[in-house]
Amino acid sequence: MPSRRPAMGHNSSTEQLLFEDENHNETAPPSAKKSKVDKKYFPQLSLPLSHIESQYDVVVIGSGYGGSIAASRSARAGQKVCVLERGKEWRPGDFPERETETIGEIQMTHNNQKSVYGDPTGLFDLIVSPDVTVLQGCGLGGTSLINANVALECEPKIFEDEVWPKEFRDDITNLNTVDKSHVEQMLQPVTYPENHPDLPKQQAMRKVATHLADIEDLNVDRILKKTPLYVNFEERTNKVGITQPSCVGCSNCCSGCNVGAKNTLDMNYLPDAKAHGAHIFTRVEVRAIEKDESSGEWCIHYIHHLPGGDRFKLKEQLVRAKVVILGAGALGSTNILLQSKQRGLDLSDNLGKHFSTNGDSLGFSFNGEDSTRPVGRNPKHVVADGKPPGPCITTVIDMRGRPGRDLKESYVIEDGTPPRCTKLPLKLTLKTEGNWSSEDVSPLENKKQLVRQFKGTDFKHSMSFLAMSNDSGQGELKLGDSGRVWVDYQGVGSGRNFEEIHGGMRKATEALKGDYIPNPLWGGMLAKLRNTKGVITVHPLGGCGMGETGAQGVVNHMGEVFNGNTGEIHEGLFVVDGAIMPRSLGVNPSLSIAMIAERNMRLLAEKYGWNIDYESWKVLETNNKPLPPGIRFTERMVGKLSVDNTMHHAEFTVTIESQDVRSMIKDKQHSASIYGTVECAGLSAEPLTVSRGYFELFSKSSDDDHRQMIYKMLLSSHEGNQYYFIGKKVVHKDSALEIGLGDTTTLFVTVYHGDNEHGDVKATGKLIIKLGDFMKQLRTLEIFNCGGIIEKFKLKTRFIAWFAGVMWKVYGGVSTNRVDDIDGAAGREKRPLRLPEPDMHLLTTEDGKQLRLRRYHGGPNGPIVLMHGMGVSSDGYLMDTIDTNLTEYLVEKEFDVWLFDNRNSIYDESNAMSQSDLDEGAKYDIPLAIDTILQVTDKKDVQVFAHCASSVMFFASLLAGYLDKDKIRCIVASQATFCTVPSATNKMKSTLKLPQILHKLGVEGLSAYTDEMAKLRGKALNQFVENFADAALKVEEQCDNSVCHRVTFMYGQLYNHSNLNNQTHDTLHEQFGYGNASIFRHLSYCFSHEHIVSRSGKKIYLPDFNKSKPTESERYVAQLRMLDIPIFFLSGAKNKSFDPESTRRALDRCTAINPAQHYERAVIPDYGHFDCLIGQNAAVDVWPRFIEFLQVYADQGSCAVPITPVTNLARRFAVRINSAT
Repeated sequence: MPSRRPAMGHNSSTEQLLFEDENHNETAPPSAKKSKVDKKYFPQLSLPLSHIESQYDVVVIGSGYGGSIAASRSARAGQKVCVLERGKEWRPGDFPERETETIGEIQMTHNNQKSVYGDPTGLFDLIVSPDVTVLQGCGLGGTSLINANVALECEPKIFEDEVWPKEFRDDITNLNTVDKSHVEQMLQPVTYPENHPDLPKQQAMRKVATHLADIEDLNVDRILKKTPLYVNFEERTNKVGITQPSCVGCSNCCSGCNVGAKNTLDMNYLPDAKAHGAHIFTRVEVRAIEKDESSGEWCIHYIHHLPGGDRFKLKEQLVRAKVVILGAGALGSTNILLQSKQRGLDLSDNLGKHFSTNGDSLGFSFNGEDSTRPVGRNPKHVVADGKPPGPCITTVIDMRGRPGRDLKESYVIEDGTPPRCTKLPLKLTLKTEGNWSSEDVSPLENKKQLVRQFKGTDFKHSMSFLAMSNDSGQGELKLGDSGRVWVDYQGVGSGRNFEEIHGGMRKATEALKGDYIPNPLWGGMLAKLRNTKGVITVHPLGGCGMGETGAQGVVNHMGEVFNGNTGEIHEGLFVVDGAIMPRSLGVNPSLSIAMIAERNMRLLAEKYGWNIDYESWKVLETNNKPLPPGIRFTERMVGKLSVDNTMHHAEFTVTIESQDVRSMIKDKQHSASIYGTVECAGLSAEPLTVSRGYFELFSKSSDDDHRQMIYKMLLSSHEGNQYYFIGKKVVHKDSALEIGLGDTTTLFVTVYHGDNEHGDVKATGKLIIKLGDFMKQLRTLEIFNCGGIIEKFKLKTRFIAWFAGVMWKVYGGVSTNRVDDIDGAAGREKRPLRLPEPDMHLLTTEDGKQLRLRRYHGGPNGPIVLMHGMGVSSDGYLMDTIDTNLTEYLVEKEFDVWLFDNRNSIYDESNAMSQSDLDEGAKYDIPLAIDTILQVTDKKDVQVFAHCASSVMFFASLLAGYLDKDKIRCIVASQATFCTVPSATNKMKSTLKLPQILHKLGVEGLSAYTDEMAKLRGKALNQFVENFADAALKVEEQCDNSVCHRVTFMYGQLYNHSNLNNQTHDTLHEQFGYGNASIFRHLSYCFSHEHIVSRSGKKIYLPDFNKSKPTESERYVAQLRMLDIPIFFLSGAKNKSFDPESTRRALDRCTAINPAQHYERAVIPDYGHFDCLIGQNAAVDVWPRFIEFLQVYADQGSCAVPITPVTNLARRFAVRINSAT
């Protein structure tokens, strides 16, 4: 046979699409290009849910073959149409290509589970039942997104079966002519062209056909056929105006076509519906349908799925229609009707019954004679080398209609090439099953097979077969606890049709000289372990089958739903998809389903007097530009509304969405759309559905000093009433005591009768955001239509910074100046300290920072250096407001105590207010202080007590090698360690990137003090942090101390108030001061990673920390060896800054690497963070817990109790018991 020209490899348009990178740089080399196409060539069909109206002529549920056809034809007939699809909208370039991406798009329902695994809008919808597993597509376009797009007709005997209603059988001629022509006009089925590259699998299929024909004395050309495909093999602009490139033959059809060559329904019927005015909405799951007898309308109940939307409980919403057309597939449409029946809709007892797997089966020829390109490839590579696997299916061996055979013995076998995202699991399955359950049908080839197996080419010599036949159709779809249906079909795999199929595939494998591997669920390991012949189907049929009356079926010949078991119908309720098939079809069913859907719509139009215009075309408008990035977030507010002078609880949960976040920021109104629900018993017993929602964020009012947030939305009730909701948040500064927290969380509401604000007032009231809901709201903030994680982060940060900037302009900034005279506290009489006169040592680091060491020589023990936390100084160890401070306590124990002020200490204002971080302190400050102490004392090592940020800094110095561990005798790590697990409050700040945002706003730091030169601004900040403290603290922890409030805002709750005496609480301003933005930002990175990282977020201190088995990493172990030092970990049980988990993890990490070392941990009940140092009873409750540890190592080189694995184990056991109490 002469070689054919690899035409697709020279398709310039296709190459341009495939090789065009993110920046549309057409000159970049192919090796640098993405395999996905640029999305700008394909229009967006779906609308934001805010565009949904309260009422339509026709609501179509689902967007598979039946639903898409119903939408197109209804819209062409001039009807006002709404399409509701549970899945997402996918466009070429979005589909998953790798295994990891594919896993993230799997949703799975199991008959025994009460919930759905995975994203309920995931592309691959897997329903696992005892005997049957169903795989179907979920997205705009239904299963057409992931099927092989094969257009084969049923054999005539199928439609002659009397299971079909008589009216249907009498109309077969029109079905096969008029209706089929309409389908072909839209879907354009063609066979694989002769001028495209040869496909090894087609040559293999000819071998198979020849072998089968010889065995059964058949004509090869009668049984071997090319399959018509809904695929473009030439670039073209279709009738609805969408330009589609040529197929490259990558065989990734069944994971979604990233080239755009497949004629999926989102390329034809659905854009046609949109061009004729249909409203299409995605991520909308219909739960049930009910009839409003008073109006005669249908009420469709649905929920809307959004990423992160499950943070708020999903509430059902409502849309009304005169006509409802179900096209959600066999399982989806049956599911909706089963739930509707539970809610009272009278439906046939046959609902769910007569389910068919369409006799689907699969099998494999493994390690055969010829290489077949058994799995999909990267489209880029196919274009480059001209070696395509081909479309998923190109050829069929048709074993239907053989003389003397009935329908149970009829089947088809097709070549099947799965997408490349299945390569690894498929290879593992075949190699495993090849050793376990394969049948050696080619014994003469064993030596050659062993050679291929040894070379590792056995998989390349494999081939997948897909087969369809006719099963008994006796399955039943049942509603499970998850709210989804499952399949009850016992013994289906033992049917004669499946034995016939697998016999045929065995013979096919003989022809290819391979080993036959059946479907693992039917004849493989799983089947044998379960003792069940399981079936996998991608063509589920039935559940709402046709019948003459409700006694025989669920719908009549044109898809109208029967009222119970009678011959009467529910006027205006139709099913038009695979659910209405009363039996199996024995072949790929898409063409038959589409033809029947076209017939149903033709008859529906005749019944209602509609005129479907099949001739004219409206081209869908496209702008040939990428969609701009959008933003959405969900908000919940609660409160009370006065309805007709009676107060009612009220709340709303709405999603605010802008299709262009950049325009929203630039636009003067900063407008967006709203959708969701409003609940108020005074308006409706059920949640009211929001439509025509409009939102303005920080638009200017007539007064330039004011900004306002405006909510406008039409509310539709279950009872059929409409109300117009207007809410306003006015953001302004009435006085110096206003900071905006109340303004942005309080909504003043007026509700009017009717669909606009000119009706009579129905209700008034106020709604507020609760702190918990606000935290959830922040986590729902999402940037969409933006592929890169970095770009999403930049846009999210830009939006938050803009929001904060507006608030900043209205309410002013943060003070940085310290004022000592707070509430008249300056000049108070201080108690004399029980300490010797200190020796002062001033140090200068290599980078020019001035540091301070103060020595209180209490005796021979030590020396011990005390290191302070963030935003304070070492004066915290010298407090006179408690009976004994920590320095006095240690001096009384005869310790040589050194107090160290690092570069972040507030003792030196110039240092404190300059930008510095933990890395700099670890490199310059810590080593200099330790070396100075050792030099002055002539000791070789020193004891360390490090608190909070200094503890993190100290561990960084050790881990980076700046500080020699041999210079450290022991460590008490107070509250913080190299593990930095944040409290809930600090986790929120870290998640929101609050320090980074403040940095972008030009905020250089935060202070615990008001600015004397800007007292009004300082008072405004006080009001803000008081509101924050009130929201963040329990009632018993609230107070009226502004410094206390600022400290809580900056660091989280640092102490339990009950542990501080009044004098300490009143003089907090003496302890706290300024914290620079750089160290806040650095700690934020550490909190995000939950272990110490560099100032840029790099894991330089603890490489491989997050590996599943870090102890197997040489780099990680080497770092932890640097902590082979006695360490006592100290935490307050109620620490609201660093979670006590920080010290527990650090203890476990150190013990795992250095099991013979002395490590202890104490968790102090009823203490927090800083009260472990400044609490009025800390000398009794806290410090005795670690003083024994310090005394063990009080002498240079001492070890009063030799540390052995046995003694260390005993110590750790005692400490664990102590911590537990």
